[in-house]
Amino acid sequence: MLIAILNQSTLISDTDVATMTEAVATQVQLDAAPLWDRAPAAVVFYTDPTAVPPTAHGIAIVNTIQDQPHGVLGFHTEDQGGKQWGVVSAKPVLDNGGQVTIGDWSVSSALSHEVVEMLVDPNCNLWANDGKGSAYTLEVCDPVESPSYTVNGVSVSNFVTPSWFDSSAPAAAQFDKLGQLKSPFSILKGGYVVYESAGAPQQEFGGEFPDWRKEMKTGPLARTRRRLIQASYRT
Repeated sequence: MLIAILNQSTLISDTDVATMTEAVATQVQLDAAPLWDRAPAAVVFYTDPTAVPPTAHGIAIVNTIQDQPHGVLGFHTEDQGGKQWGVVSAKPVLDNGGQVTIGDWSVSSALSHEVVEMLVDPNCNLWANDGKGSAYTLEVCDPVESPSYTVNGVSVSNFVTPSWFDSSAPAAAQFDKLGQLKSPFSILKGGYVVYESAGAPQQEFGGEFPDWRKEMKTGPLARTRRRLIQASYRT
């Protein structure tokens, strides 16, 4: 799997995008792929869009995503040809105090979020039963969106492990990369989840999840909105 990263933003330099891409590529190789037993994806920054191989999947960094209330921070989806593609918007992060490559809610952590979720569930259609009547989306970065961690000094997204989706996982299991969660289907204060329960779609936010991020999950392209629609179809 090749994930091509493109910079279409006037707010982020190619140098910064190259730096964050290198960090995310390392994260995929050393952290995400082994913990999820996935073949490591190659994550490569292309300055020339015409140089991207036709078989590559892609994620573009842009200023804002059109037709969204306040702009969606990022999403990935699949086209009719089976190729995955995504977008990360820089302006909402920068407008709300985030930075490019350091700190929680950075542009680099948003890029990491989309890349890791594309690696684990590229089609955005997998769900896991919690054994108590609810089904949770396989969005591996959402429950632990903050705090982030660093790879080579660059902020990348935390993510949950397969044990997070296993209702019978032992208490000593590793539920997320940083080891902060202690049980399946739980969230950090800076995380959120989308699930279906009692025949209805639900979403839950941690106590420190920013209001400006919540507003970005209602647009027509927002992955949370699409997951809630999926949940309504499951009922």
